[in-house]
Amino acid sequence: MADNWYPHQESIRVPCIIKDPRLLINKAGIVNDNFTLNLDLAPTILSAAGIKPPLHTIGRDMADLYLKEDDANWRTEYFYEHPNHGGAIHIPASEALVRKG
Repeated sequence: MADNWYPHQESIRVPCIIKDPRLLINKAGIVNDNFTLNLDLAPTILSAAGIKPPLHTIGRDMADLYLKEDDANWRTEYFYEHPNHGGAIHIPASEALVRKG
């Protein structure tokens, strides 16, 4: 049970700390428990740089959660998948539908 291979909350929930100069000083240090994924990083960084993400971008701009406080249409579930890796150390494949609640 090492690393982040298995779909358990303790393994797949990783904190993300964002310092965005657009955030008002009185909002600094807020905690948000919405599901964000690694694929949300690129659109968030591009948006902070003033660049519109390409239309084919899969992720979403996380700034909506802390600048607009718009979590009504944010994801409430996601599909987790870790493929089978063979070799010297065998890590079995795992899949899960992760939901809030």
